[in-house]
Amino acid sequence: MKFNMLISRLFQMVLVLIGVSILVFFLTRVLPGDPVAAALGDRASPQQIERMRTELGLDKSLIEQYFSFVHGLFNGQMGYSLVERRDVAAVIADRLPATLELVFAALLIAVVVGVPLGVIAAVRRDRMADSLSRMIALAGVSFPQFWVGIMLQLVFGLALVLLPITGRISVAEPPRVTGFLVVDCLLAGDWSALGNSLTHLVGPAVVLALGPLAAIMRMIRANMIDEFGKPYPELAHALGMHPFIINYKYVLRNAFSSTLTIIGFLVPILIGSGFVVEKVYSWPGIARFGADAIIANDFNGVVGVTMVVCVFVVVVNFLVEVIYPILDPRIRLGNAR
Repeated sequence: MKFNMLISRLFQMVLVLIGVSILVFFLTRVLPGDPVAAALGDRASPQQIERMRTELGLDKSLIEQYFSFVHGLFNGQMGYSLVERRDVAAVIADRLPATLELVFAALLIAVVVGVPLGVIAAVRRDRMADSLSRMIALAGVSFPQFWVGIMLQLVFGLALVLLPITGRISVAEPPRVTGFLVVDCLLAGDWSALGNSLTHLVGPAVVLALGPLAAIMRMIRANMIDEFGKPYPELAHALGMHPFIINYKYVLRNAFSSTLTIIGFLVPILIGSGFVVEKVYSWPGIARFGADAIIANDFNGVVGVTMVVCVFVVVVNFLVEVIYPILDPRIRLGNAR
């Protein structure tokens, strides 16, 4: 990517973030309901409500509130959360590792399972395996996440007692180093806590991975079928090369470059779609905090979570746009013309 184009993309990222912050900030302020009165309860006096509104700066005009919010961002603050009763930035810093751990686990499941299923579907096109894989893909994008999560809880949690129903860990946590529970267990050498945290991670990660798994599988299948129509697979077969090497070393490699774009875009999508999963499994991430903030009409909590998700979206899009020409020389040569 040329330097001028790089600066242009960075400038666009800043404009997107500013636009989203303005839109979300003002939309949350015009919603009906008084979050201060709801947070203090029915027994709060009008004087107490007005005092807290003044402390939070809600008695100022919307323009003044927005610039106070922007000023706080540059100081590492996102305002006071009425749900958690502390600064939103501190809440997000505590909860973000849990969400990222869940997202990375779901993405790993989606790639490890989706890619081989896509290859099998492409190699055995219009056969039983292909039909079965398409049924799996259709089910992955059709069934609601909350329903799948509840079914897994009922079957594997209550009936078979194989997986925990809710939470992130049910034993003593290791010392917090990274915030990623699996990593902290490994660093502490606490194998009991590691096994317990992994069993808690399986259920929500599988539910969150179903949609991305279907997307990756369908993309791999379509791209590999397109690659099979080119001359080089037939030439490799004629030279006596083993079909496994042809399919996985050459065809899959060429088909995977465009799929990488989809995988990159899945990271912010998974963070955004984690609201339901984290709520069902009581997972202590930012998505659950965002859902609680929406229910409680917590202005600062909603804006803070939305801005974090937006940052992930624009940053991942930018990284994919930078990395994709490196992995696919055809794109780089096309831009050079």
